[in-house]
Amino acid sequence: MIKSILNKISLIRQLYFKSINKDYYSQFGEDKVLNELISSDLIDGFYLDVGCFHHKKHSNTYLLHKKGWTGINIDMEEDKINLFNIARPKDYNYYGAISDKIENVKIFRNQKYGVSSTLDPYLLEKKDIIDEKFITTNTLNNVIESSPFRERKIDLLNVDAEGYDYKVIKSLNFEKYSPKFIIIETHLKSIEEIIKSETYNFILDKKYSLRSWCLFSLIFKRNY
Repeated sequence: MIKSILNKISLIRQLYFKSINKDYYSQFGEDKVLNELISSDLIDGFYLDVGCFHHKKHSNTYLLHKKGWTGINIDMEEDKINLFNIARPKDYNYYGAISDKIENVKIFRNQKYGVSSTLDPYLLEKKDIIDEKFITTNTLNNVIESSPFRERKIDLLNVDAEGYDYKVIKSLNFEKYSPKFIIIETHLKSIEEIIKSETYNFILDKKYSLRSWCLFSLIFKRNY
């Protein structure tokens, strides 16, 4: 009888009082995966976030920021960078678009503060575009060299560039900055398509292994 009562109490405890960690912020659980992959001893890491959007909502770097990490946040919409200047004043927050070459391009937006702003004219439905604006692109190498982090190796490179992701990573000197982890967006829907893609094979050639696939995000770890 006593054993049965204790078992019921244990079940009730598991049902109603089990502690669940909800302290995650990424859109598709990317930071939860990172929490498993990155050593807890790394408390002063350096992140580089391209297409940073918001300092907390859908952020793959906010949990790391809370742990003491700092870095570079990049977005091609000025209001988003203004928000980062308030929320993360110790970071280097850069307003601009990133590509593998410097050129004048157009930004296409379907919301005033949204997640889908893009340089790719084919990524959004024409009827959904609310405005267009010219901007001059820059490379990741140039942005890092102009920042206080110019001598740092990258611990996490996060790229969410809505169709320009491949051009973004091509603009980084991997030998010099050597990211330990890479999160990069993909809209491909099957693993067969992914492993044939330019992005996947470019990163593999840089000596990385795919460790996770979170809906629209591929997470890679450096092999050495």
